[in-house]
Amino acid sequence: MILVTGDTHRFTDFKKLKSPTLSHLTKEDYLIIVGDCGVLFFPNTDKEAIEEYNALPFTVLFVDGNHENFDALYAYPVEMWNGGKVHRLASHVIHLMRGQVFEIEGKTFFTFGGGLSIDKAYREPHVSWWPQELPTEEEIQEGLSNLAKHKNKVDFVLTHDCPSSLLSVVGLYSFKAQGGFLKFAKSNEALERIYAVLDFTHWYFGHYHIDQFFTEKFTCLYQDVIQILP
Repeated sequence: MILVTGDTHRFTDFKKLKSPTLSHLTKEDYLIIVGDCGVLFFPNTDKEAIEEYNALPFTVLFVDGNHENFDALYAYPVEMWNGGKVHRLASHVIHLMRGQVFEIEGKTFFTFGGGLSIDKAYREPHVSWWPQELPTEEEIQEGLSNLAKHKNKVDFVLTHDCPSSLLSVVGLYSFKAQGGFLKFAKSNEALERIYAVLDFTHWYFGHYHIDQFFTEKFTCLYQDVIQILP
């Protein structure tokens, strides 16, 4: 079984992963966090946080968001897993890197993390905010190249942010927009470029702290934990 949910922010929104409804799952099942996992954030307690995530009954997969310690994350060796590049933080806690295509339970998944921290002016670089939160041109090109190898077609897309063309409708629901904090970012531009060439069944993203289904193609997740569409 493959499930997906939104931002967990280390332990702030971790409770949903401990729900009794998930207790029947095994390590052969996957729960995907679409960014802001935050399991790496405070170096003094990262080890304990990873152990807590690794102790969950299922395997945790995550794309990066904007609230991750990228210096610590990128210090892990890169390895191949199910067709794409990953950082393995523990035996059952795996970061799905940007611009990769994975095959999981017979389905293909394109991953592309990253997003803008709207509060970065109040954070300290490389302590509570990391510039690697936004995608590079190299990562975008790697993503487009990997998609081309799959004829620009995948079953599912997993990102933290959303394409720029979706921002206006997301803004109707997100408190970030209602508070005047919805900002166009390089992550939106990158995902719009990818969206323009991509054929997919469904796209899941987080970042905006809402649980909302947009048309038949997009779902934004925060607290809900749902099964990937068959």
